[in-house]
Amino acid sequence: MSAKTHRRGFTIVELMMVIGIIGILLGIVTTAAASSIKQARARKAVACCNIVEQGLAAFYAQKGYWPGTIGARIRAGNLAARSNNEGTDNYSDTEKYVLDASEIDSMIADLINMSKQGNPCMDISGLFVSRSQGEPGTRGLGMDFMDAIRGTKQSKKKMKVAEMHFGYPETSHGYFRRFKVVYSIPSDEMKVYQQ
Repeated sequence: MSAKTHRRGFTIVELMMVIGIIGILLGIVTTAAASSIKQARARKAVACCNIVEQGLAAFYAQKGYWPGTIGARIRAGNLAARSNNEGTDNYSDTEKYVLDASEIDSMIADLINMSKQGNPCMDISGLFVSRSQGEPGTRGLGMDFMDAIRGTKQSKKKMKVAEMHFGYPETSHGYFRRFKVVYSIPSDEMKVYQQ
């Protein structure tokens, strides 16, 4: 007498349970990955600000003046303070000057050119750049400086320093954002902030 063996498949309830468990696990992994990406972008943004601020300080220590068009204006005494909207220290608005985007780009381009001449003031490989201006409210794409000068797989076109705008990746989506650079007139210091 032979016993019949039945091949039993999954029931619909079992399949739904497996799919539910996989969905929960995917949700956990996705949340953890998104959080890690945000943290990495936040660290990159802070690093970009620190790289530029230290590069400016190194240039000033070596040359005795600030780079870019703002340096020439400071030396000529042709600088009118603008409101910095900081509200975090005891300086009045007339004691600080907020650099505009072209002044910031000019300063950083001078730092890069100094590095190309064999006197590096900063780690240029840590810079974050864009072809677009990156005005507030826009979604400009950014890339690492080294990818920009070499070209990427997506865009073989190499970027020249004169075409670059400098900033940092914003935390939530990684879009390009401009630095805020504030020059303190009384202390003759440059500070670099995230917008």
